[in-house]
Amino acid sequence: MGLFSNNKKLCPLCGAPTPRLLPTKVEDMPLCKECAAKIDLPGGTLDTMRVADLETYMACYEENKPLRDTFTETMRRSFGFLSGSLVLDTDHRLLRFNAGDSFVFGPENLKSFRITEDGRPLFEARDGVLYCHYSDVPDRVTAMQPAIDRFYMDVHDYERMEEMDRRMHRDDDDHRPVRFRPTFDMKEPVEKFAVELTLAHPYWHSFREEIGAPDFDSYNPSAADYLNEYEDDVNGLHELAAALLHIMDASGTEQWDEDPYAASASAASADSASVAAAAAAAAVAAVQQSAAPVDTVAEIQKYKALLDAGVLTEEEFAAKKKQLLGI
Repeated sequence: MGLFSNNKKLCPLCGAPTPRLLPTKVEDMPLCKECAAKIDLPGGTLDTMRVADLETYMACYEENKPLRDTFTETMRRSFGFLSGSLVLDTDHRLLRFNAGDSFVFGPENLKSFRITEDGRPLFEARDGVLYCHYSDVPDRVTAMQPAIDRFYMDVHDYERMEEMDRRMHRDDDDHRPVRFRPTFDMKEPVEKFAVELTLAHPYWHSFREEIGAPDFDSYNPSAADYLNEYEDDVNGLHELAAALLHIMDASGTEQWDEDPYAASASAASADSASVAAAAAAAAVAAVQQSAAPVDTVAEIQKYKALLDAGVLTEEEFAAKKKQLLGI
């Protein structure tokens, strides 16, 4: 104990010496390390507790010891370095919110849960049924393909202009125009997933953590890569939802929405084509609107100089002029 323990300020719960540095406190009284290690409460709860409240909590914590001793981890979902984890014991139908000696909850404590993407339910459970919902994210990603294609056209133009500049200013790098490689900056269809649990417990009433959704590569965007990563994420969340349902109700069942792709081929094809076309047009418009304004006359003059210098052919200059004028 010695140097790092305070023998004059004793723990109000057990009377043991308390840490001198950064002790956990209740009613401005420090707790010993052993008592502080038993505190597993939602953020801010301890700040409102009195010593008598904490004594009641400690009794509840000790009653939970048989479940803590039984708990054997079978699945874990982490939510980031500074966030918690959802740790499951599917064999004994138990769960806890952190590793270590934290509270363990049984089926009677888990009342409902849902997993969402940007607030829209993907999986939600109540009364022993896991309701599974289809997402329109795959359709929205597919509709972004024209914008991705346009991005690669912009990259091609950028690389071509860089090559032309290198030829024109081979011996004069100081006068080469400064260009910036295009980046793909369209907003992803999903920003985040969230896992939300509702509990019946004296101290824990809810649990919520967020998970980041996939991102497009700013320099090499790919709809196929995005969809593969998204599918992996959703499959992992479905596995988590199935495990939580088992803890809630061992005889629980899954119920899926009607598959939007199960409609007749012709109707589905027509509808999906019109929706995709509209979304694609919107995506392209968004890219066009977000692009930096171009001084068309100055650009044409620049390409005319390249024509006069023999770097561009008449056909290449005419094609670029039409592109700049939007003809």
